[in-house]
Amino acid sequence: MIVALLIGAALWSGYWYVGKTAKFEVLSAWLENRRAAGWVAEYTDFRVVGYPNRFDSRFRDLNLRSPKTGIGWQAPLFNILALSYKPNHIIAAFANTQTISFAREDVTVDSSKMMASVVFEPDTKLAVDRIRLLAEDLALTSTNGWRAKADSLAFSTRRNPGVDFGHDALFDATNVTPTEAFRAGLDPKGRLPATIDKLLLDVTLGFTAPWDRIAIEEGLPLVTGIKVNRMNMGWGTLGLSAIGDLDVAPDGQVTGRLSLSIQNWREVLDLVVTSGLLDQSMADTIGRGLELLTLGSDDPTRLSVPLILEGGRMSLGPIPLGFAPRFIR
Repeated sequence: MIVALLIGAALWSGYWYVGKTAKFEVLSAWLENRRAAGWVAEYTDFRVVGYPNRFDSRFRDLNLRSPKTGIGWQAPLFNILALSYKPNHIIAAFANTQTISFAREDVTVDSSKMMASVVFEPDTKLAVDRIRLLAEDLALTSTNGWRAKADSLAFSTRRNPGVDFGHDALFDATNVTPTEAFRAGLDPKGRLPATIDKLLLDVTLGFTAPWDRIAIEEGLPLVTGIKVNRMNMGWGTLGLSAIGDLDVAPDGQVTGRLSLSIQNWREVLDLVVTSGLLDQSMADTIGRGLELLTLGSDDPTRLSVPLILEGGRMSLGPIPLGFAPRFIR
């Protein structure tokens, strides 16, 4: 029995050492290839630890930046945790403070806890099967002077085989404090609470290509379609919910239809006017039209109406609103 245990331990130790060495070499080679492609890919220390049951990759002072997108990320600590018998399922543990860099600003990300779980397809392309990100006491601070917060944030995706390169995605945040500029632009009189109680978005997204290693290295896939399964927002006395389907053309033009339900829609219309997004005369015209849509309703404070995007224009029911949004390609 003792001999068998010793042989088993020796074999497992050999497996762990081979796996640890392979993981170290793969990650090191990936970083070296990124540097050869013009990336910034730096760190002060990198090692793989966790004997006997884990392959944990630990980085210090990690600094990554893509030359194509200009987006960068810096973190004093970053750990990639994986069970030795399930290496395609990893858990990422983030530092309490990290920085995301864009072309014209850096955003510092603070949190009391941030963890992510990623499951990849077990092949060399490492296509993403599902993701889950959780953050608590999240705060974003920009070098351009803005700041936003949320008590909690959860984001998850899962591959949807019924859609071309599709993923179901869920975003759920509570007690969101938007930027001062956002509040001042939308609510200059300060009638709304400082925090948005709830933000929930449940969508199915189609893409032009899979989310895999190639996408990170050579360019992100483009959105081809958006199915809104659920959208809910609660902000003080205001509420918004929506479901529907949108298509995104190769040039980025969005078409489709969303069924909206707006609680206290008259207050929403007042906010649009006071924020300067709509002049009073146009708002009066729209308001009269919306009043007709709520005639006979059991709750005249709630408006149920389609948002229609077609031919580069959008309308709220029969009321034209202007140009439809377009994705930047």
